[in-house]
Amino acid sequence: EQDEEEQREDEETLVQYPFSERRLTRRARNITPEYIQRSRNSKNKSKKKPFITYGCRYCRTHLSSSFQIISKDYRGKTGDAYLISNVCNVLEDKIETRSMLTGDYLVCDIVCTLCHKTLGWKYLKSERQEQHYKEGKYILEVETICRCD
Repeated sequence: EQDEEEQREDEETLVQYPFSERRLTRRARNITPEYIQRSRNSKNKSKKKPFITYGCRYCRTHLSSSFQIISKDYRGKTGDAYLISNVCNVLEDKIETRSMLTGDYLVCDIVCTLCHKTLGWKYLKSERQEQHYKEGKYILEVETICRCD
């Protein structure tokens, strides 16, 4: 008798809906709106990236945010650097051609508007076709920036 009862519980149960009939398994019946809301909240929390504002290390003038970072796998004159799509509060210095590991580029140094310290450079033109994605982007060297809270 117990086996028959367990078997009936595991079988699909008919559930009435206003416009149709649907069959739900016991597992599906246990999914409540509260369960769905909890799972949505936990997914949203894990995907959320912290917003970080980066500034000049010397005068703390705001330069860019963490959402503008394209890549952290770059090297500058002083060490690690970030490839960033948009930067503010910088001035472009003289234009020059630089040879780098990935080819020759037409670049200009970028300096802070307030303290005039060199922060990195801007790619203006690339020699190689596969490197054109860098054009108009900025390199900010990690040694020259800080997190502004």
